[in-house]
Amino acid sequence: MAAQETRLPFSAGERLRYAVRWRGLPAGHAEIVVSPDQTAAGRWKASAKAKSVGYVSNIYPVEDEYQSQFRNPGFCSSGIHKQIQEGERHRDVKLQFDAQRRVARLEDRDLVDGTPPKVEQFAIPECVQDILSAVYYARSLPMTVGQSFEFPLNDGAKTIQIHVDVQAEEEITTEAGKFQVVRVEPDVFSGRLFTGKGRLFLWFTKDERRIPVQLRAQIGVGTINATLSEIGRATD
Repeated sequence: MAAQETRLPFSAGERLRYAVRWRGLPAGHAEIVVSPDQTAAGRWKASAKAKSVGYVSNIYPVEDEYQSQFRNPGFCSSGIHKQIQEGERHRDVKLQFDAQRRVARLEDRDLVDGTPPKVEQFAIPECVQDILSAVYYARSLPMTVGQSFEFPLNDGAKTIQIHVDVQAEEEITTEAGKFQVVRVEPDVFSGRLFTGKGRLFLWFTKDERRIPVQLRAQIGVGTINATLSEIGRATD
């Protein structure tokens, strides 16, 4: 699946930081960073980190780190490594995509009980997204209110086709400034990507960079908001 524009909407070393709130309370902070992968021409690597703070950290500590690799053009993922610490769950998850064989290999290790890792394989299309590369792929696409787009995504099980509606143009003010944005809603709940019921919204800037300014997840335990607090570079 080829990206719709040849010019990349992000630059090497772009770092976006977010303030996270749960039910209106300060809950943590997160950041995503993207840079060229020096080991392979045309390949990029993205990382995402999230850490809980304050009261929320006392009742449900979170310290997650994701590492994704994807190829340009197309933004096809080569794989993602997830180091997850959420409450009493400590997991190390590696998901690798073999585009030539069209196979995904999952290795899911529970770091608490020390049991052997669960290893599984799944069929994938030639080009597939992981949950982090999908953000950068979406940024490569034009977003026109009333239209929609789709892409295949694999998160360690059956590949699913994610449908995204482009819903409205809005204005959002965050710690990082005031932005003209486009709101989109991917269909990821009710057994699509997540088993529970809920809704997920993302806001991207209307300019050619399409920076993700805000994420809102409306789920059973309450609403989680992540809003952009800083735009910088990884060397800062």
